[in-house]
Amino acid sequence: MEETFYKDLLIELECPICTSYMVPPIRQCATGHSVCESCRNKLQKCALCQSNFTDSRNISLEGLAVKMRYPCVYKASGCTASLAYNEREGHKLNCRYRGFACAMEKCSWVGPLEELAAHWASKKMTSRPYHMSNLCHTKMKNEAYYVNIVEAYNKMFWFKCRLSNKKLYWAVQYIGNVGEADEYFYEIEIFKPGRTKRKVLMSDYCQPIDIPNAHLLKEDGCIWMNTELVEDFVNEDHLLVYYMRVHQVGPKSATKKDDASASACDRMVKKHRDRSKGPPSNPRMKEFKPKKKTKDQSNEGFVLVDVERRCDNN
Repeated sequence: MEETFYKDLLIELECPICTSYMVPPIRQCATGHSVCESCRNKLQKCALCQSNFTDSRNISLEGLAVKMRYPCVYKASGCTASLAYNEREGHKLNCRYRGFACAMEKCSWVGPLEELAAHWASKKMTSRPYHMSNLCHTKMKNEAYYVNIVEAYNKMFWFKCRLSNKKLYWAVQYIGNVGEADEYFYEIEIFKPGRTKRKVLMSDYCQPIDIPNAHLLKEDGCIWMNTELVEDFVNEDHLLVYYMRVHQVGPKSATKKDDASASACDRMVKKHRDRSKGPPSNPRMKEFKPKKKTKDQSNEGFVLVDVERRCDNN
């Protein structure tokens, strides 16, 4: 009886336009029809009666919406959660019954995490799934997009690489609970075969799965470089060769230790004067003379760039 009563009340909270449940703020037209905030922002007039919308809200319906319990959007997949209106979005992102979309463009498949690897295998890709450390290459042409599944630490990730507008973008997305994404990071190590000591090393945290490519593969969303910066690393076949590695961030105890060491280092730096102003004047200080490089040392160049960025979604 109680379950039937709740279902009848939930029907009253369905938006007549998109059929989603309405939550505060609930908007009204001049006739009195109620719609959700999302549909109100898309419509010029009420779709039911063509009257204008007002600035008033349906306070009574909003009071009911706050008191109701809602089913999970993945109820049909087996989720039995009963949620308050302000719990639904957070639960939706982390629900174990949620579906995950295929990262291949123009593929409409959406399914549970347990079936994702089998779906990817069914595509019969020429490249095998990646693991923790992988030797990769990108054909340096005008436009390119490459994606592969990564299996590491008993988890799954998407590796994505896009070449567009003379810029290279690399991203790794964690497939699973969005709150666990920053427990992993990835590295891109660019090198030229035969001169492996000359390299560029970059790293960044893995991103959650809910970020679309339009926001992910941008300067502020992942590792990126201008193509002119990697021209010296491209081989005769116009291939850029690099390693892609996925790592797990250390346990919290190790993180605290690192933070403590960093704080101690910061305190030591503060004790020293600004070296940009030159060395301190000391008449007894001997003049510093740099050591001459040996022949072997001067023959081999070494470039190391270590960039670590964290995108904090909070």
